[in-house]
Amino acid sequence: MDILIFVLALSILVLVHEFGHFFAAKITGVKVEEFGLGLPPKILSWKKWGTIWSLNWLPIGGFCKLYGEEGGGSGKDAFNNKNPWQKGLIVLGGVLMNLVLAITIFSVVYTILGIPVDTDRVRIIGVAKDSPAEAVGLKIEDVVVSVGDRELKKAAELTEEVAKYKGRKVEIVVDRKGEKELFVIPVREKAPDGQGLLGLVISNTEMKKIKWYEFYKGIGAGFKEAYFWGKIIFDGVTKMVGGLLKGQVPKDVSGPIGMYQATSSIRMNQGILAVVHFFGVVSVNLAIVNVLPFPALDGGRIIFVFYELISRRRANQKFELMVNNLGMMILLSLIALITFGDVYRLIVK
Repeated sequence: MDILIFVLALSILVLVHEFGHFFAAKITGVKVEEFGLGLPPKILSWKKWGTIWSLNWLPIGGFCKLYGEEGGGSGKDAFNNKNPWQKGLIVLGGVLMNLVLAITIFSVVYTILGIPVDTDRVRIIGVAKDSPAEAVGLKIEDVVVSVGDRELKKAAELTEEVAKYKGRKVEIVVDRKGEKELFVIPVREKAPDGQGLLGLVISNTEMKKIKWYEFYKGIGAGFKEAYFWGKIIFDGVTKMVGGLLKGQVPKDVSGPIGMYQATSSIRMNQGILAVVHFFGVVSVNLAIVNVLPFPALDGGRIIFVFYELISRRRANQKFELMVNNLGMMILLSLIALITFGDVYRLIVK
């Protein structure tokens, strides 16, 4: 079940991204030679509307092969004969479609579940496995009323108060379905990576149901959510790239296996709508990563478009092809290394 959901969701993300290139190519009059899901070798293919449609064995991406993209094209339907603005639209078409998909996903989820509203209640939305919070029986949807002698109204207050009890026990009162319960929890001296001292994920945000005719509020929340995750992912990618330039190996970076584990965990603990929301975040991530100025990515290709726009002459096609092929080999190597890391973490656990 989980593997089918994961493969289907990832395939949709890739198809939407590549369709962005396809659609932009069509409206600018560029011939699409092949539209592929996955990377070669091919499983099967067929020709329709002048384009070869293919399904390939390596399920780690997709491609939209344009006539004249690698040079040598002649006529008005060749990519290399289009002006820089048209080329730029085609190159960034996939990124734009991923953002549109993410906004659509967030809008639908919030229209169904309700829009997020800030409150003065500190609600538990996650409990880490093998954490002090799990050991004493704290649960998702519990509302933390107080820590020690301090009543809480903001999530930051819980973090601040718990930090005073490192290496000791602290009394926490929670509201569970209208009844208050007291828990005595040992506070860790140091939090593991990705966790707090208690192993809790907390929030002041709650979901407010909306009427069917207030769907526009869901759309507004969808735009806000896309911006929120875009900023977080952009900051994270920037720090990761900065670390790589300093020779630091990035931690907690997951590939397909890690994403599958996350998908499975989210479905079991939070339901299918949470999985849909998760892939909205993944779609934003795909858009942000693709605009990085790295060869073979859309951001790397747009550099050559900017060069042509500024210099008013085409970049050397052979050089551009060589750079992009080199970038693709590096990207595939990175995917292999990240996947190895996912497998290693599975074995170690």
